[in-house]
Amino acid sequence: MGLMDRIKEKLLKLKPEKVYEKESTVYSGQTRYGKKLNLSPSEKAKLVESLTPREKETFFILLEGYSLKEAAKQLEVGYSTVNTYQTAIYKKLCVNSRAELIINYRDICETKEG
Repeated sequence: MGLMDRIKEKLLKLKPEKVYEKESTVYSGQTRYGKKLNLSPSEKAKLVESLTPREKETFFILLEGYSLKEAAKQLEVGYSTVNTYQTAIYKKLCVNSRAELIINYRDICETKEG
C-alpha cells in the first residue's frame, strides 16, 4: 500500500459518512468556473431567504456583476462591510466564488425581475 493510499484511508476514518452523503446530494458537478449545485429552484429560494435583508441586497447587487467597491457605494457602507456580507452570503449559499454564485443563482435573479 502506497503513501497516498494510507493517507486516504486515514482521512476516510476521520470523516463521518454523513459528510460525504451531503456533498454528493448538494454538489452535482464541476464546471469550468466552479462547482454546480444540485438544488431545485425552491431549495435555492429557501437558501436565499436565509440571508439577512442587507445580505439579500448585496446578493442581488453581486449577481448583477458589480464589484465590491461599487456595491459599497450603492449600499452606502464601507468596503469591508460589503466584504463581510459577501463572505456570509458565500457560506450560507454553499459557494466559494462570485462565478459559482452566478452559475448557481442567476435564475433567482431572473425570476425576481420577471
